[in-house]
Amino acid sequence: MADRKTNDATLREAGELIHTRLSDKRYAHTLRVVETVERLAALHGLDEYRTRLAALLHDAAREMGAEEFLRLAEEWNLPVGEPERKSPMLLHGPVAAEMARRELSIEDGEVLEAIRVHTTGAPEMGLVALAVYVADAIEPGRAYPSVGHLRKLAEEDLQDAAAEALRRDVAHDEERGRETHPVSRETLRWLESQS
Repeated sequence: MADRKTNDATLREAGELIHTRLSDKRYAHTLRVVETVERLAALHGLDEYRTRLAALLHDAAREMGAEEFLRLAEEWNLPVGEPERKSPMLLHGPVAAEMARRELSIEDGEVLEAIRVHTTGAPEMGLVALAVYVADAIEPGRAYPSVGHLRKLAEEDLQDAAAEALRRDVAHDEERGRETHPVSRETLRWLESQS
C-alpha cells in the first residue's frame, strides 16, 4: 500500500510539474501520449506506473529555448554532440530526464531512459522506452498518412512499430533535406536486427 501511495504522489507531482511548464497545446499532447501509453502497457503487459510516469514527463522540458537546453546540458554534464548543437531541441529528452531526477527525485532507470530517448530512440532501449517512443508517434492528435498503420502495428509489436516510425522519420528527414540523428539510424539498425 505504501508503494501505491508513493507512486500516486509521484504521478501527482509529475502532473503538477508539466501543467506549470507546458502550454495548453503541449499539455494536451502529453495527456494523449499518457492515454496511449497506458493502452500499450495493458496490451503488452508493461508496468503501468513506469510507462505512465515516463509519458507524463517526456516533454517536460520541450518548451525551453535553445540557449537554455545548451546551458543546462553543460551545467548537468549531459552529452552534446554536433546534431544537438545544430538543433538544441534534440536535448529536450535528456534535459527532461535530468529534470525529473533532480526535481522529482526519480531514480528509476527505465523511466529516465524512456524520457531521455523518446526523440531519437536508442539501441537496446527497454520496453518502457519503446512504449513511450511509439505512443508519442501515434497519439490520437497525430494525423500523418501512415499513422493508422503504425497504430495497428503498435498493438501487435512495439519493436516493429518503433522501427516503422523510425523509417518514416528517416524518409521525412530525407524529403526535407535534413540529417537524421546518428543514434536514430543506429536504433533503426538495432530494431531491424531484432526482427
